[in-house]
Amino acid sequence: MDHEQETFFGLHFEPRHDGEGAHVLPVHNLVQALEGLQRTIYLVAMMNEGREIKTRARVTRDIEERFQLHCATSEAGSFYQPTFIAERDRSLFSPEDAAEVAKITRDLLASISNADEHNFNRTVVDSAFRTPILASLGKMFFGQGNQYRLSIEDKARNVIVDSTSAIDSLERLQQARLSPGTHSIVTGYFNKVDFKERKLSLLLPSTGRLISCLYEEDIEPVLLENARDLIQVVGTIELDENGIPQRITDVQEVHPVNIDDIYLIELLPNYLKPNELNNLRVTVELSEDKQTYFAKLDELGIDHAAYTRSDLVDALEAELDFLWRNIAQEDDGNLAPKARLLKAELKKLFKEISE
Repeated sequence: MDHEQETFFGLHFEPRHDGEGAHVLPVHNLVQALEGLQRTIYLVAMMNEGREIKTRARVTRDIEERFQLHCATSEAGSFYQPTFIAERDRSLFSPEDAAEVAKITRDLLASISNADEHNFNRTVVDSAFRTPILASLGKMFFGQGNQYRLSIEDKARNVIVDSTSAIDSLERLQQARLSPGTHSIVTGYFNKVDFKERKLSLLLPSTGRLISCLYEEDIEPVLLENARDLIQVVGTIELDENGIPQRITDVQEVHPVNIDDIYLIELLPNYLKPNELNNLRVTVELSEDKQTYFAKLDELGIDHAAYTRSDLVDALEAELDFLWRNIAQEDDGNLAPKARLLKAELKKLFKEISE
């Protein structure tokens, strides 16, 4: 049917490994991809109809009914899953609405493929939708791990975006958190607090500007423990014409800033253990404007950045897991000279628990 062609999305999974299991797709990968694409379509449909979203970006029942992602019979190949948008009850189906939502979705996927932040913002014109859409796309592409490459294709099998290009673009877009109307993080010195009005003031290190926000009662213990210290406030950041935070609303969390070094042994995946005790530590510091964490360990070529310490720890844990599975376990013949040196260092430091 014509409307199925206009609203078509092909999910093409390609294994990034050979041997046993190379032509088998884990259910987790398919589910993550379908759920991520479905939620993206729901959010695009809500935005296209001028709906508003709240903190949790809940999708309304009628949108769920009218813009469902349907799976056709999967096709032979690495693994190819055809899908299309259609209403649960076809009696009231509007192919024009579905086609428009599909077009917008393809446009935003193309902007991700091309790392075009300007086009992404132009496509997702309502800034309140940008963070939840990035989260749903992240679920779709990051959920593939290192074993599969996922491409989203049109009906003619032209690739709109693939996970390799998408992951880099999504990381950059997700790091651009200080944008109007999005749930963001800002770091500053805890200046003062009015417990009666539940209002705190934050001094921005880069500008010396004081900004204030209201907070919920359960945040007070953190404020009392970190008087005059650097803290991170998670909420909705409003910017002035120069892109500088001027107000925080809808405060979600408050975290103390912690730049203590991280012991490498604390980051090991549960299947690894050190060959012997060592005091190797990942150094942690803040950017000049105090808004970004940086972590570095030269011995293993680790260099990461994140907006929160917890995000930084998660990234470091994922990096160690990646290095062991893709460098330490790889044949020397498949590695460049520098990678072989890294493999030797990893083998010197760690071994699998089963060994």
